[in-house]
Amino acid sequence: MLGKAHLQSAKKMAEIPHTKEMFDRLTMGIVRSLEKRPGVSDVRLLDRKPAERHIVVSWEQKNSCMLPDDLKRFYLTTDGMLLQWNIKFDEHVGQLGRMEINAMSNVVKLGGNNSSSNTPSLVDIDYDTDDEDSDGIVDNTAPTPHFDTRSRVFELDPCEGYGKVCFVYRDTKPGSPAQHPEIWFLDRSLRWHYLADTFTQYFRLMLMHLGLPQWQYTFTDIGLSPQAKQWFNMYAPVRLTMDGELVEHRSKEWPDTDSAPPLPDVPMNKLDLGKVFKGRLDKKAKGGQSKKKPASTASTAKPPSGTSSGRMPMGQGSAQSKPR
Repeated sequence: MLGKAHLQSAKKMAEIPHTKEMFDRLTMGIVRSLEKRPGVSDVRLLDRKPAERHIVVSWEQKNSCMLPDDLKRFYLTTDGMLLQWNIKFDEHVGQLGRMEINAMSNVVKLGGNNSSSNTPSLVDIDYDTDDEDSDGIVDNTAPTPHFDTRSRVFELDPCEGYGKVCFVYRDTKPGSPAQHPEIWFLDRSLRWHYLADTFTQYFRLMLMHLGLPQWQYTFTDIGLSPQAKQWFNMYAPVRLTMDGELVEHRSKEWPDTDSAPPLPDVPMNKLDLGKVFKGRLDKKAKGGQSKKKPASTASTAKPPSGTSSGRMPMGQGSAQSKPR
């Protein structure tokens, strides 16, 4: 069963083309936007080659997990991402922003038993937390991730030590390939915070927050540190205001912040990630539809501004669903 699933995944990946040109166009747009901001200097985007298909397939087989299509397309476009930018302040230059997605070789599993019996592992801590929190059930409906066999957790962004962004397969079963991961943030106290349903939604959030320090804490009940708020006020004041209003609204609707759904992002018409991570199958489907149209109906109304065929506005279905 597992071998058949991975064989189908490999065939499907063979139909996914590289979209390096579109990815470069998107990231260069972010670079140009940052370079226009006051005090910003030395915006650096590390150039990485695409991951080889057999490496992606081997990762799936090794971890018994099926990568979602958008994440596969990302790695077949570029093997990870690292964009950093500095600021010049009082004649001193220092790093401020950082957007990072681990390379395929660094997408490692978190958890598992520790080889030393004298040292507690994440699994041990997980079970201790279960005893206190009623088996990790939040709001009696949404189980949080676990470090044992109930979940499979993989690091996506090390966050420079202030937490970890992970994609998580919940409710996994031994011997069965895990599917449909979600994006979660693990803070330094080992508390989980739900961020997004898909990698594409998380990638959009990362770009919109410019990789500012600790931006993931905007979506937690902990909130940003005073210093991080100052940087947001300087470089992303609108985003900080919007996130604050959404957090306030969510706290009223969901008194238990751990059980609340994540905050939605807002439309940014210049970013169409649907085009960046688009497979050949999507193009074939569109081509078949266009051939079926009669010549007399060739002239059709254009889609509204900010949307495109096959693309959902960013405010809809974007990191809003309550964890299942």
